[in-house]
Amino acid sequence: MKFARTIHQGQSIWTIIENDVAYVLEGDRFGSNPQKGASLGPASALETLFPLDPTNQIVALFGGWGIGDRDGPGIFIKPYSSLISHGGSMDYPDVATKVFMEPELAVVIGKTCSKVSAKDVKDYILGYTCVNDTTVFESKIVTTFPHIWGKMFDGFGTVGPVIATDIDPKDATIRGAVNGEEYLTINSGLLAWDVYEIIEWVSKVVTLNPGDLISTGAPPGFDKVAINPGDVMTVTIDGIGSIDSTIRK
Repeated sequence: MKFARTIHQGQSIWTIIENDVAYVLEGDRFGSNPQKGASLGPASALETLFPLDPTNQIVALFGGWGIGDRDGPGIFIKPYSSLISHGGSMDYPDVATKVFMEPELAVVIGKTCSKVSAKDVKDYILGYTCVNDTTVFESKIVTTFPHIWGKMFDGFGTVGPVIATDIDPKDATIRGAVNGEEYLTINSGLLAWDVYEIIEWVSKVVTLNPGDLISTGAPPGFDKVAINPGDVMTVTIDGIGSIDSTIRK
């Protein structure tokens, strides 16, 4: 099943997408039996919004792909104001001298959890979505923890296009492209900690609520191509779809 937040008659509504047809979601997407309501026609004809509500938090990881001398990856909270939807755009910051895109797999929480064990985590997952955690890596400003600072700009978190419930998070192919040229292909099976272990790790310190998102971190090779003003960035994950975003001059 795929859930999407879309615009219909000027309103934001949740829908179920099936065979590129959008249906009004009847009931609760976090409930045991969400149902299709009225058909809204082709999903491709609707404007899709990033699949989070304003009350949701966005947890992101540092170093999810390499273990090293650590018990788990670093975590930080990305602001809601940094989020944009598929087809959106962001400004190239005046202070930036080097920007990269970060194609990432994200997991969406389906039920409140705290200190949950990896073996029980599946019961707490709603599904999965795509993230482009765009980051200023070099700038004209000197600050502590510059990479965290560089992730906070408005629009620097493209999310979507849907929440897919039926993919295997241990075997998802993630692709990154700039201006239509694919430069990165990697499988989530190479994550240092799988999605279930990541939720266990994060929930040790953060209570996760329905709709919250954990992005699993930038894969190796994300920094092969620097992003320049005017570039179009694309993240694709098999079984979920693609998100495009443009960085403006």
